[in-house]
Amino acid sequence: MSSLELMAAKLDLAGTAQRAATMEVSERRRLALKAVQDHDLDGMWELVQAYLVLHGRRGTKISPSTLRKYKLCIRIYWAWADEHGVMLIRPLPDSGRAFLRHLEGRGMVKTSVGGYLAACRALHETLQWSGVKADDPFKFARPTADGRPPLVKGKPYTLAEVEVLLAAATPEGAVVITLGADCGLRNAEIAGLKKQDVHLYADPPTVLVYGKGAKTREVVLSTRAEAALIRWLDQVAHLPHPYVLIANSTDRVQDIVRRLCAKTGVAWTKRKVHGLRRTAGTRAYTESKDLLDTRDFLGHSQASTTEVYIHYARAQEKAVNRDW
Repeated sequence: MSSLELMAAKLDLAGTAQRAATMEVSERRRLALKAVQDHDLDGMWELVQAYLVLHGRRGTKISPSTLRKYKLCIRIYWAWADEHGVMLIRPLPDSGRAFLRHLEGRGMVKTSVGGYLAACRALHETLQWSGVKADDPFKFARPTADGRPPLVKGKPYTLAEVEVLLAAATPEGAVVITLGADCGLRNAEIAGLKKQDVHLYADPPTVLVYGKGAKTREVVLSTRAEAALIRWLDQVAHLPHPYVLIANSTDRVQDIVRRLCAKTGVAWTKRKVHGLRRTAGTRAYTESKDLLDTRDFLGHSQASTTEVYIHYARAQEKAVNRDW
């Protein structure tokens, strides 16, 4: 999405919210009931978007990616509700918990279930805001606590594995791998990186990253990330495309890394794209031994989030009693 397209999308969101805010509650209620009765996801989504802009923490700054994920989550929840006889406007008290347990039963991890929970809460809060007297079955629902230690939930790629991936990568793939494994960018940050935010001729060369919560950080490029970007941007210089990657989507980034893993025999399970970021964070802490520097490098809000990288670093060290 270009800057103009993003601006147009935000104006459209604001316009939708403005129309809903100035609408009589009775009219909002009529539209919400009609959407439920007609099973009109797009009609209901208009109201959900308006609610999120007016009452959500991010307002018009909510990202297009978040909106896409919310809509998909609501579609899946609605299909589940239909299959199990759950009515959106008169849900059973435990139907929210039942849906979350359904997702967990399919192997979904806690963070992913949390995304569905947020989307479903937005849907039911929208129904209440629209004057539909619906209880919120998700109000007190929570994902099941994950008792697994962080090291079991996800793993970094080893430095040797990163080298293997890079040896098999296309120029575009090399950009993805180095931005993740050397610079610690998240999947969405790699996908959303714009050419104008790549400063190859600064000293040192950097990229300006727009992270979670609309926070920005400047990340210094590694030597090989710099080389990969120079090579790739030279190849696509003739394309009038504002983003670094041709297909600027998280699915595309994931597909690039998955295909490289399949091609080289490097394990994809429990790593995925985020495993590259774990590699960068682990290496940053291993070399600096400074938790706060690692926090800032990765763009974490809290140092407690970064503490897992201490465990990743220690896991790579030889056990103290190995040579006894």
